[in-house]
Amino acid sequence: MANGELLRQLFKGFSKRDDAVFRAAANALISEERLKNHRLLADDLERILLNGAHDTSTRRNANAPLDLPKDRERGFPLVDVAEPDYGWERLVALPKTLLTLRALAEEHHRRDVLASGGLRPRRKALFFGPPGCGKTLAAQVLAGVLARPLVTVRFDAVVSSYLGETAANLHRVFDFIERGEWIVLFDEFDAIGKDRDNPFEHGELKRVVNTLLQLMDAYRGNSLLIAATNHEGLLDEAIWRRFEAVVHFGAPSEQDRVLLLRLFLRGFDTSNVNFRSVAHRTPGATGSDIELITVEAARAAVLAGRTHLHMADMDASIAAFHDRRAAAKGAARIAPRPPAPKRQKRPGA
Repeated sequence: MANGELLRQLFKGFSKRDDAVFRAAANALISEERLKNHRLLADDLERILLNGAHDTSTRRNANAPLDLPKDRERGFPLVDVAEPDYGWERLVALPKTLLTLRALAEEHHRRDVLASGGLRPRRKALFFGPPGCGKTLAAQVLAGVLARPLVTVRFDAVVSSYLGETAANLHRVFDFIERGEWIVLFDEFDAIGKDRDNPFEHGELKRVVNTLLQLMDAYRGNSLLIAATNHEGLLDEAIWRRFEAVVHFGAPSEQDRVLLLRLFLRGFDTSNVNFRSVAHRTPGATGSDIELITVEAARAAVLAGRTHLHMADMDASIAAFHDRRAAAKGAARIAPRPPAPKRQKRPGA
């Protein structure tokens, strides 16, 4: 905890709009945290204080629109750009997952230190695991702690029905991200990185995968590229070798679900809620499942004019969660299966 005098100076500078006093106190606070070996926190505070002044390639006037790459045929933007303001406290994940994510952040924070040894931070990461377990949120958190814009690649626009246009769109995306320092998220990456040996895929998609591999090999920018997939088994084997970090996002444990419940309901009076009971009754629930359960319970309380939650609110949300799960399993059982591939005749047969 920072000492009281520093905090007084910090608040005094802010309240009197005295930039010199504020910055002096802030720099002293950063130095104090660094002496405590809180390097990530010190780096975060320093980056926020400087407002990314050393990352001029990604800083822009808020009123100046970015020249986003677009699909030539339809004019759709190929990427979305956002500036998340999340911190590590927003993310609940497996310990090994968090360790890897923090290591990635520190490498990019201390890029200059690595450069002194002829090294670079890892710039390509693959996030995989079941849906709703925090892959997209982790990318948002990394953007927040590194104070970089988050560029999300829109595969609904990248993939084109016109011959050769999908590969051209990928070139446009990589040309764009080379020009700045971003966190770049290729969400649902399996839509474009599929196994080229899959008999159900046509030749055009195979050419697209080849283009993607070439672009990843040629990438020399400073952005952190993140590919996220719920279906890692669909990825081409060669894709895996392009990533310097492979991060697994698993379903939260019962204790993790308790932490998520507390996180999502932190604005409510939950003294009447037994979090451990709720966590025990939701086995297999993902982070997004837990968030939906809490939102439904909170909505019921607010509509009833209450700021406190009853266990009955949670009971109703848990019942709805199990109903949704049963419906999803039933739909999966009756979903039609793709036809088996036709056998090709051998030459001369």
